[in-house]
Amino acid sequence: MMKHRCSGNATIEFTLVAIPLMCVLISTFEIARGMWIYHTLAYAVKEGARYTAVRGQNSPNQIPLGGSGTSPTLPLCSYITQQGPGLLPNQLTLSFTSFSGTLGPYTANNCPPTTIWPPTGTDALDNLPGQKIAITATYPFQSSILMFWPGAPGGFAFPSVTFPAQASEVMQF
Repeated sequence: MMKHRCSGNATIEFTLVAIPLMCVLISTFEIARGMWIYHTLAYAVKEGARYTAVRGQNSPNQIPLGGSGTSPTLPLCSYITQQGPGLLPNQLTLSFTSFSGTLGPYTANNCPPTTIWPPTGTDALDNLPGQKIAITATYPFQSSILMFWPGAPGGFAFPSVTFPAQASEVMQF
């Protein structure tokens, strides 16, 4: 008789342990995904600033912001997008700051194709060796943790956190 009264305990205990364990597991994956996106964003912006710093006034390869450009150099927005695998160009917002001011914000897939940055020419101090340039970026991160929340309505818009990143360099050539 006693054996029959204890049946089902394992199922109840498993349920009581499995539900919180699944929440912890999913949360761990979401935090790791957020950290990966933030690190990728910071790395891409840092590499974009470095790419710009070595192509200054004395470089034959000036950098267009977008489009295909006429130089053999890859456009800066495309280079930053290439350095950040997994970042969607239509959600990546970029601003470019030099001595003469800030250009942007632009989305990475919508940078002006004819704009050379930092500015060149006889009046431009931006492209001279020793001048400071900076690139600022933002990228939204949407967590899907709420998808597993009991009672969440269908079509629920997930909350978004905007990750910022900035890198500055000194023009080298």
